[in-house]
Amino acid sequence: MPDPTQEGHVNHAISRRTALKSAAGAAATAGLAKMLGGPAPAAAAESTPVISTERTKIVILGSQGGQNLTQVTGTALRCGTSVLIDVDGFVTVLDCGCGSTHRIAEAGYDLNRVNKVLITHCHADHIIDLGSIATLSWSSGRNGGEPDRRLKIYGPTGVDAYMRHFRKGLAMSIADQEGPLGQVPTFDKYARWHEFKPPRKAKKVYSDGHIDIRTIRVKHGSVPAVGYRIRTPDVDMVFSGDRGAVGDTFPQFAKGAEVLFHEIIDEDLVVRTLTAQGAAPTFIEHLINDHCNPATVGQVATEAGVGTLVLNHLIPGNPALTDDYWRALVAPHYSGRIIVAKDLMVV
Repeated sequence: MPDPTQEGHVNHAISRRTALKSAAGAAATAGLAKMLGGPAPAAAAESTPVISTERTKIVILGSQGGQNLTQVTGTALRCGTSVLIDVDGFVTVLDCGCGSTHRIAEAGYDLNRVNKVLITHCHADHIIDLGSIATLSWSSGRNGGEPDRRLKIYGPTGVDAYMRHFRKGLAMSIADQEGPLGQVPTFDKYARWHEFKPPRKAKKVYSDGHIDIRTIRVKHGSVPAVGYRIRTPDVDMVFSGDRGAVGDTFPQFAKGAEVLFHEIIDEDLVVRTLTAQGAAPTFIEHLINDHCNPATVGQVATEAGVGTLVLNHLIPGNPALTDDYWRALVAPHYSGRIIVAKDLMVV
């Protein structure tokens, strides 16, 4: 969420009107923080897995949604949205929110075990750690011990642009590793980028004996965005990415899956807070129109017929909003099992 308290430090000539507006926003933020409670230290989530199986392990790496990294939004407890799927030792990471690189290690995996990365869209809270995962997984396979290993990266329009600019920004480091440090394979051979236009009908992205990945366009404002359906030998799951309540066919895409991972926003709480802060109306409209409130999430899960709904990409992710709080918002609209995602939870 915006932090208007910083405006006076940036512009010493700030007007009295802007100063008053900043003070009001700071008061609103402080009030919300007091109401919700302070952040708790991050720790591995303790739960009994209900989806993971002998062959398929699903780990929540990051459960916070949105591009506002503050104490109120839960940054001290939750990393940015990301999920790890381990099928027979082959590791796929879906989205790369802030902190997901380190969470992979905390979950017990070396970065060089990641085989595939799936991106839902190119907002910062979903892609910010992609470059870190790509380069550090590459350099973690030191001295050419596995010259044939590759990382496959898939995502909608925007991923290629990210790759080009990231590659340019790290050109010096990459050249040093490929030259004096003797890194094999080269970065361009290692990281294979696959961009696609969000399809209006379900499209296969990747398939082998361990995992089948299909994608479909979802409506998320002006940004090209997709959801994914992932089938392993023993789990059929679907991921919403970020999406609004209308404008796509995601509910039909999700039909018949066993489990749905869906983003969620406590619209009433967030809108009240941002309005008090004086946030831009267009930003508030984005949150209302391009994310899903609890009623919509429950209705999608009911329409899809899934047995389990995982609430992920929580907006806000403040730890004072308990699991029971989130479940109570959704339960009137969905009668199945509801799991509230926590970082490092094995689902």
